[in-house]
Amino acid sequence: MDQDIREAFDKITCDEQMKARTRAYVCERMNRGRRLIPSRMKWAVSLACLLIFVTSGFGGYRLYYTEAATISIDVNPSIELGINRWGKVVEEVTYGKESETVLSSVSLKHLEYEEALERLLSSEAMKKYLKKDALVSITLEDGNSNQQLLTNLQECVDKTLEQCHNGVKAEYASVDQHMCKEAHNHGMSVGKYNAIQELLTVDPQATVEEFKDKSMKEIKGHMEHCEHKNQSFQDDSVDQQPADGSCSEQKGCHKSGSHHH
Repeated sequence: MDQDIREAFDKITCDEQMKARTRAYVCERMNRGRRLIPSRMKWAVSLACLLIFVTSGFGGYRLYYTEAATISIDVNPSIELGINRWGKVVEEVTYGKESETVLSSVSLKHLEYEEALERLLSSEAMKKYLKKDALVSITLEDGNSNQQLLTNLQECVDKTLEQCHNGVKAEYASVDQHMCKEAHNHGMSVGKYNAIQELLTVDPQATVEEFKDKSMKEIKGHMEHCEHKNQSFQDDSVDQQPADGSCSEQKGCHKSGSHHH
């Protein structure tokens, strides 16, 4: 039977043109199959890369806007800058209309913190507040207690004030997150709140609300007067009152026994 089948197929013949067409068709189908798998793989790989890009991009976006430190700049306008781990300004917070007016004319977002401070302090909007004998308070809240960051702030601010505002003094402080949270609960910048807390140690009868809208110069002036008064008590010279009437209600230092509600 096998012999009969072979003999039957031996009788089947085709010309060279048909053989060529058949060969071409078979090759084309084989190549199409080979292309199909890589094409699908490329699509899958592309989709995977896209998903990785999207998820990592979202994570990177969130990481960029995560605050690592807060810098409070207080004169009378009080402004806080939120800084990310790369030292970029990612948030601006104003306290009061004066601060809003200043930041409406100065863009600080996404700048390095040193450039942001230089631009802010040298701006036209800040000139009216940085007159001779003004006091600028720079307060840093940094969860990592980065002393180098505070040193950099001091160098940057001192240089800018020297170049742009001769006679303006600056002071620097570092506080913890608890102080920052308390300040925000009172609707205040951490720098001004910290200064008022220092004032309360020498004048316990003072209140946060009483000095909330005062300038840093006024807060420090009141504290110096009260320190002088307390020293006078310690030196048994209570009866010797200065001719200018310091430590009076007008100067802002409470008289002994007075109360504020």
